Amino acid sequence: MSVLLNLFTTDFKRRSKDGFAIGYNIIFPIVMIVILGYLSSESYDKEFTGYQYYSIVMLPFCIAMAMITAAYAGKDDAYKRTAMRFLFSPVSRRQIVLSKLMSCVSVISLCNLVVLIFAGFVWKLPLNLTIIPVFILLAMETYAVCAIGLFIGFGMKHFLFIKNIMNIPISVFAILAGVFYPMGSLNRRMELLFQLSPLTWVNRSIFLLLYDYKAELLWRTSVVLMAVGIIFTILAIRLFKREEYIHGDLPGYDK
Repeated sequence: MSVLLNLFTTDFKRRSKDGFAIGYNIIFPIVMIVILGYLSSESYDKEFTGYQYYSIVMLPFCIAMAMITAAYAGKDDAYKRTAMRFLFSPVSRRQIVLSKLMSCVSVISLCNLVVLIFAGFVWKLPLNLTIIPVFILLAMETYAVCAIGLFIGFGMKHFLFIKNIMNIPISVFAILAGVFYPMGSLNRRMELLFQLSPLTWVNRSIFLLLYDYKAELLWRTSVVLMAVGIIFTILAIRLFKREEYIHGDLPGYDK
């Protein structure tokens, strides 16, 4: 346990100083909410504003983008040329994977909480009695996303190539979930297409809780996300290879 704690502390400090992780999960969502909320202000009323809408849909999208951060974390030791020590140190593969996973989930979840509180105070998002369930849902999404990202990251060799590939499905899911513009259709086939996006279910869960006071879908979605996270955590641990972990190159990266 002390080894895992030491690894977690090191990785947590590294993630906390990662400008990409902090910027993408605090600054980016707030800036996007401000811009999109302002542009759509005439489409909403005073009781439900565009700022509130984009506060709800932008956070899950930014969490999904954290998959790239987690994938990078899976190979940052290789990029820093510090991975060789894991070949000879008495550290298990489970400890390596869990320390990376716990640090990513912790830092990104804290970023989510900051944005949630900010949205509650500035844009009057009704979180008074619901902030804990919403935070749990977002934490479960963060866990699932980071587990998938690390699973991919531990085996990748070219970060920039993988990053570009990962951006495609995340962006498609975001469009289907109405992240950039509210999506809706009376066509059953189109509605089924929207439901293929995991972000649709996360967004819908939050809307139902905040405005209809229905929490059932939120808890179901949280359980599914947690199950996905557990599956990919187990896969990441079982398929982790020390010899592969030390290999990685990031063009333009300076030690």
